[in-house]
Amino acid sequence: MKNTNENETQVRQDASPAEIETASNEAKKYDLLKEYIDAFRQSYDIDSEYNKNDKELDENGKRILFDKIICNYYEILIGAFKNLAKYNKKYTDELIAVYAEMWKMSPRVKDRDYFTPYLYDLCKFLFENKEFGKLTFFYNLMIFSREIPFLAYNEEMESYLRDAHLQMGEEDPFEEFRRKKKENVSGGFDINSFNELYERFFQILKLWKERTEGYYSKDEIFFMTGLFILDELIDLFYINNEEKLSEVKGFESIDGDRSIYNSIYNEKIYNELMLYYNSALKYLKKATAYNPNNPRYFYEYARCLKNSGKSNEAEIFFKKAFDLNTNENKDAP
Repeated sequence: MKNTNENETQVRQDASPAEIETASNEAKKYDLLKEYIDAFRQSYDIDSEYNKNDKELDENGKRILFDKIICNYYEILIGAFKNLAKYNKKYTDELIAVYAEMWKMSPRVKDRDYFTPYLYDLCKFLFENKEFGKLTFFYNLMIFSREIPFLAYNEEMESYLRDAHLQMGEEDPFEEFRRKKKENVSGGFDINSFNELYERFFQILKLWKERTEGYYSKDEIFFMTGLFILDELIDLFYINNEEKLSEVKGFESIDGDRSIYNSIYNEKIYNELMLYYNSALKYLKKATAYNPNNPRYFYEYARCLKNSGKSNEAEIFFKKAFDLNTNENKDAP
């Protein structure tokens, strides 16, 4: 089989017969997974079914169809292609194509953001799989997606709260408040901005193939990789460990004394957190090395130092960023 042969070339030249056989069996397993994926896709004519019903469904109807059936279909495909891409990076483009197809199929509803959560999921995978050029494009797209003015009001959450009171046999004490909140938020919603940025998202998305291979400079790739760790992975780490880190709020600005950290964090959490910070610092430092004239690079490097407890060192690079920015403004016409 073609895929098997391609994967077998990855085996070391000095591999033992047992290692070669193991690699061959592994390749066959993933070839079989790809065949299952193809059969799964053929058994669900999602595109035609969705488009056939498109005109017959109102906005909420499309959302129900997507959430109940089509979204599950794409999540199964995403999980399968992730396994393939971990084994062989040649499948990464097919994984991305599945995400892009899912976003295209998702209903345009104002109170649900189908872009950002899945973009984060994709970016995290690309980071873990060391696809940093692709990460740079999709993290930029994720930052853009956050500018789309989706309504803050979430009908599903409101429905859940109402149902909770009904199940307890009581009236919802905040029903009037929720109704007015919905009216106020809906009344202030900028539909033109929503439509414009929504369309712009897909215009940018179409460029992913040409902008994920050799498009970005090394400093841009290192910078966006470091920023993703700093602003996304570390933030998620804090959220996941919120209860354990609840006492640390007042100590974050203290200069990096390990004994202070260890009095608050347990050793495991401290080490995990420092791994994230050290990784972010490594990439941000490389960005400054490749482009020592960009003040943003030095500012984010200094911010990472400060957040990791190295305030004295951070001040040096905050000043460097300030000086570069000042000189840049002087040279501007």
